[in-house]
Amino acid sequence: MHIAIFGRKALMKVTGIVGSPRKRGNSDVLADTFLEGAAAAGAQVQKFFLADLTIHQCRGCFRNCMTKPGMRCAVFRDDMDMLLDEMASSDLLLFVSPLYCAVYSAIMARFFERCLPLWEVEIVGELGTMDAIKFINNPAKGKKAVVALVQDLREPRVAEIAFKALESNVGRTYMMDIVERLHVTDVRDVGDIAKKQQQLDEIRAMGGRLASAC
Repeated sequence: MHIAIFGRKALMKVTGIVGSPRKRGNSDVLADTFLEGAAAAGAQVQKFFLADLTIHQCRGCFRNCMTKPGMRCAVFRDDMDMLLDEMASSDLLLFVSPLYCAVYSAIMARFFERCLPLWEVEIVGELGTMDAIKFINNPAKGKKAVVALVQDLREPRVAEIAFKALESNVGRTYMMDIVERLHVTDVRDVGDIAKKQQQLDEIRAMGGRLASAC
């Protein structure tokens, strides 16, 4: 999904990142609905469906990625190069995933692991200590972000661990400013979220409100 508003200056750039394996599934619909609201408010919006992209598994050589400028993995040239650039140029980011095994999807986890090149640091101390690195730059720092989870169970609290992990990665590891949390429960089969029209209306309105506010 890529919608651009022509004929007037866009208020902001809004990017949705979907960690679901199911196209047109409930997480995907949530993202589209949020982005529709943002586009209606005049924003330039785009969506990336991670399952469609080539994202190799992180090999854990974090020093090679984090000690060099340029937001590039030291090992792989794949779609993460493009995603990191798009994140850096966005004003608002939406991260949405289904709830799997009490956490977000493995697709989303692989993506977050490969976001380490956002960091640029200098090694100034003994590795393994809190003083090992000196922060230089992170283009994602301060970006507005919305985190969203979709689950089949009705009880919201089953997503507590997943939200903690999601918010820790987005808000602490990558230093974004989480401005909203979205949580849709009791949806299982593709299209179930369409039965929650009031919640979809609220999600659409949120997209418009946040696009207008920044």
